[in-house]
Amino acid sequence: MAASQFLAHPPNLPKSLKYPSHSLPLQPSFFFKPHSKTLKLRAVLSEKPVAVAAAANKFHHCFTKSDDDGFLRCEGVKVQDVIDSVDKRPFYLYSKPQITRNFDAYHEALIGLRSIIGYAIKANNNLKILEHLRQLGCGAVLVSGNELRLALRAGFDPTKCIFNGNGKLLEDLVLAAKEGVFVNVDSEFDLENIVAAARIAAKKVNLLLRINPDVDPQVHPYVATGNKNSKFGIRNEKLQWFLDEVKAHPDELKLVGAHCHLGSTITKVDIFKDAAVLMVNYIDQIRDQGFEIEYLNIGGGLGIDYYHAGAVLPTPMDLINTVRELVLSRGLTLIIEPGRSLIANTCCFVNRVTGVKTNGTKNFVVIDGSMAELIHG
Repeated sequence: MAASQFLAHPPNLPKSLKYPSHSLPLQPSFFFKPHSKTLKLRAVLSEKPVAVAAAANKFHHCFTKSDDDGFLRCEGVKVQDVIDSVDKRPFYLYSKPQITRNFDAYHEALIGLRSIIGYAIKANNNLKILEHLRQLGCGAVLVSGNELRLALRAGFDPTKCIFNGNGKLLEDLVLAAKEGVFVNVDSEFDLENIVAAARIAAKKVNLLLRINPDVDPQVHPYVATGNKNSKFGIRNEKLQWFLDEVKAHPDELKLVGAHCHLGSTITKVDIFKDAAVLMVNYIDQIRDQGFEIEYLNIGGGLGIDYYHAGAVLPTPMDLINTVRELVLSRGLTLIIEPGRSLIANTCCFVNRVTGVKTNGTKNFVVIDGSMAELIHG
């Protein structure tokens, strides 16, 4: 796999960067430095809009287009200069400072709280990006065994990693147990596998219960993960069964927190407060049964400006402020799982036009990039 490069900001870029023309999304990249009882609760969606100061949402974008010469620039460096300096195309061009700015927005929002920022590796698993986020202080959120191995390779602290998913494999759970990774419980059979993994690894597993709060995040149904029809999480009425099972396996399991994930592309942060109200009440109930619950994981899913239309969207500060008092009131450590909001605006896919063709009624501009290289779901 081709290594990502950390470039300074030279007037003339070197000619020695090697990138394959058939490069996959994870390979070609540059970084630039600039100058017992069922708790019967249901969320009521907050209708009050979030008041956001215009100055707080002023956004510094790493990519700009000059009105003078029409060239696209990344952190002030002309993208055309980068194209001319590399041997192979297409490639992904990343802004390291933009990744840092995005992380800092979450870090500053969490001041005054005990917290873990867990980067959702599924958003982009480029190794150099992972290493940079780890250096900034991120943990990692994992949904497969391969992501777990990649996180370990990137040097993430296992005790700041969370293994999610409803199809976790036994061999991957064994690795997670050996490394001391948090594991989310998603179903009855998932809990059985976690117990088995703990015995094989001879390690007690730190558990989070993924509770389905039945909150409508007002997003596309395919990315809504916290309502009653979702395949993720445990049903509220089954909570006591899971608590009893954890009590029955004191040598294998330690319940340390609760988790929910509402969905993706969320643009109304009051929804997080609606879910957090439910979750802290579940935590109260769980603590009443003698469990020492330290963590509340509210997931991720903060939306981005998909259409590049200058939409005013909630910031990490807006999100954290909706749950801050609840977290403090219970003495909890907050875990959040941002993905696209950390990485989506930091990159562009750089192509060169190879020619123009026509079918008689329409002209087609042909480029050297294709779906083979394009990051897509």
